[in-house]
Amino acid sequence: MTSALSRHHFAIEALADYDQTLLLGRKYSTGRECFPFIVTTGDFLRKIEEPGFDPDKAAFFMPLASGPCRFGQYSHIHRVFLDRLGHKQVAVISPTSANSYADIGGASLKLRIRAWQALVATDILQKLLHETRPYEVNQGDTDRVYKKALAKLTEAVEKGKNLVRLMKQIAEEFKQIKIDRRERKPIIGIVGEIFMRNNRFSNDNVIRRVEALGGEAWLAPISEWIYYTTQRYKEDSAAERKYRDLLKAILQEKVQRYYEHRLEKPVKKLLLNNEEPRTTEVLQYSAPYMHFSFGGEAILTIGKAVDYIRKGASGIINVMPFSCMPGTVVAIVSKRFREDFNGIPWLNASYDGQEDASMLVRLEAFMHQARQYRDKRRFG
Repeated sequence: MTSALSRHHFAIEALADYDQTLLLGRKYSTGRECFPFIVTTGDFLRKIEEPGFDPDKAAFFMPLASGPCRFGQYSHIHRVFLDRLGHKQVAVISPTSANSYADIGGASLKLRIRAWQALVATDILQKLLHETRPYEVNQGDTDRVYKKALAKLTEAVEKGKNLVRLMKQIAEEFKQIKIDRRERKPIIGIVGEIFMRNNRFSNDNVIRRVEALGGEAWLAPISEWIYYTTQRYKEDSAAERKYRDLLKAILQEKVQRYYEHRLEKPVKKLLLNNEEPRTTEVLQYSAPYMHFSFGGEAILTIGKAVDYIRKGASGIINVMPFSCMPGTVVAIVSKRFREDFNGIPWLNASYDGQEDASMLVRLEAFMHQARQYRDKRRFG
């Protein structure tokens, strides 16, 4: 299926977040699975039930990952569900982190490069949104520009247009937004489980809530995970003396860095959080708390938190699914982490799809502490 995709144009659709998603996800799960599995299952099943759904022209994208997280099992179970519902012809595209998702696009290097550029461009667009919206003079301006830019980006990816040129246009559009940044608000780093921190439906719109309470949220980019899998691909290939794979991993990282640099350049002056650390730096930041062999999101969460603090963050929110093992490990480590960084406010926010009235109270207290931390850092 991936090779077929590499030969043809295709339409991209991010599955939307409706209440029906959660209902369907819970219907087809036992309640013991992690929350992202419930949500993604509901998304797949809701799409199948939509009028006009054509199983012969559809495929779902659900990558794999090794390590302790249950994420590696999602696509296998989704395959079972689709088969039982009579949709055996619907493909589930599941590239693996073992080779840094090199199977995306089959043999098509062009498709892989396009997918990478789309991912990086989306991360950059999120940065522009989150660093601009808290300071907009006219409420709603930033969201309008962002939605318009996202639609252009989607179209450009589908039609194979030049994304670097598009990023220059988007930068100019964000420059036109009237902002008042005479006082920088407390910067809150949003780290944790990748799906949860990026899916506003699943995390109860935590970024909007931070902004409503007077903060500026920085969201850890999705690209950090791809860079991490590339780094592990290099390390594993070297350890196993698979030198051809090692060369592939090295070249892959160089290509990734090249396109990231080109896409970042047009917006560099608009962002305070404008450059991502290399994976080796993130692992060094995490080293006092976790051994590098402890793979997965936990080590990235700690390392990214350090990066955000070094860039001026006044608080960290660790977003995680309820009962998530990597998230729980981070929550345990966070006590010592706070002590090492002068008591920086740290909130472990666990979500399971149920309304939690106490979360708003915890966020309010957290933001109060973040303002105090910012002022203490600023005035000594």
